[in-house]
Amino acid sequence: MKKTLLALLTLLPLAAAQEIQPINPSPTTPSTPGTVEPLTPVSSQPVNVPMPSAQPSTLSGVNATLSAPLALKGKATLVLTLKSTLKNDLALAANRDNRQNCAFAPSIRVLKFGTREVVYPDGSGNAMLCAQDMKTDTLKAGGSLRYTRTLELSAGEYMIEGWYQGLAGDNRVKIGAQPVKVTVK
Repeated sequence: MKKTLLALLTLLPLAAAQEIQPINPSPTTPSTPGTVEPLTPVSSQPVNVPMPSAQPSTLSGVNATLSAPLALKGKATLVLTLKSTLKNDLALAANRDNRQNCAFAPSIRVLKFGTREVVYPDGSGNAMLCAQDMKTDTLKAGGSLRYTRTLELSAGEYMIEGWYQGLAGDNRVKIGAQPVKVTVK
């Protein structure tokens, strides 16, 4: 599903860059019913369209911090804070994630502590069908933004990873934070 969405998003700039002109029959050769006029190319000049990178990159000047209570019962409220050291405001946009219960941001992965067993998101491959809208925010110059998520976890010890993934200006970015360890009683 993500590959299909990525393929569609990479085709949008190509479609937008092409000129659409009406096709009119030549004035010297009248069209008769049943006759098909040959199509002529709109332009013989190649269209130079920058393609977005398939892999997100990190963003210099923006750091992420993930925080959560060290010990909790059942529900874990996680906070991902993006902090900017940039001199200009930065437009951010994130879409809903089908594997993250249709949340915008942050993206979360929970592992059982001491193993690589993923608890969240579930690895069954049963992604949800979410609306494909975007959430936009502005990260002010020298400012910060907070994104929260609440997860229900059973008793145990977990390592939680968090990151922001979306667009920063015109670039795809993934800004990761240090994982945090939590104990659920």
